[in-house]
Amino acid sequence: MRNSEFSKIRALDLNLLKTLLVLLDQKHISKSSELLFITQPAVSKQLSKLREMFDDPLLVRVGNQLVLTQKAIQLYPKVELLCNQFKSLVGSEEFDLSEVTQNVTIMLSDYASPHWMAQVIKKVSTHAPNVTVTCKSWSYENIKKLTLGEINFALGSLPEGLSGFETHEIGEVSSSLVARREHAIFSNADQLEQSLSSFPIVKIRGSHRYQSIYDELIGESPVLLDETTLWLALETVKSTDAYLVGPSKFIESIDDKNCYNSIPLPMLKPIPISMCWSIGLSEDPFYNWMKEMMIEIGNRIVNE
Repeated sequence: MRNSEFSKIRALDLNLLKTLLVLLDQKHISKSSELLFITQPAVSKQLSKLREMFDDPLLVRVGNQLVLTQKAIQLYPKVELLCNQFKSLVGSEEFDLSEVTQNVTIMLSDYASPHWMAQVIKKVSTHAPNVTVTCKSWSYENIKKLTLGEINFALGSLPEGLSGFETHEIGEVSSSLVARREHAIFSNADQLEQSLSSFPIVKIRGSHRYQSIYDELIGESPVLLDETTLWLALETVKSTDAYLVGPSKFIESIDDKNCYNSIPLPMLKPIPISMCWSIGLSEDPFYNWMKEMMIEIGNRIVNE
């Protein structure tokens, strides 16, 4: 490229190109001023610079209106293309979910797996088929990993006093009890609180914050299984006198009504449902999509 051509590029003001495009489109000083958010004298001044740059009047008055000169007509599509290319260059580039190859780690309790997490996996498999999701169990060790950025998301509330993560409060849910269908606990619903301690309890691996709410009611009950998996908990409840307490939305998702019965526990305070993620994660377009998608699913489950 010759020095004279470099000189022309150095003299080019990108703001002038934007003004030129608006003027060529509007053919009106005051309307262009409104769109550019600058004064009419400023637009007129920039038009003078453009006329000098292109050695052409560009817009000439014919009667009560401005019309484009022949050179301006030729410039119009070139300027429009150049502005669009520059916008694409500096703008945020659209990403294709189908081309994303990532491993996403999500910490969750078994309470979240059959309903919330199942819908998340369905969305990922449909829109981002090359993404792998790794599920991490709820534990103090994994909570620390999330605050350090080694785990991406947590479906649930983290203990208070921690830093290194962001959170979104989704809502609150009530609690319910589930046991085998013919359990004696259902025949004495009026004396439920008094009879709970007569039967053992099964505890699923999950948020200690949730468990502290349940312990307000069931603290005296003998523990048959502690921090077990969902599958083993339900099999145990089905074949023994043990019972399980959890969020009502989770209890409602147990669809085997031939084996199980449930009862609400209005005496327990509502359980807060939230989602957490490592700080700065949502600045990445893909992870921001994951976050928004999981929040949308959580809102639909909790609030509908």
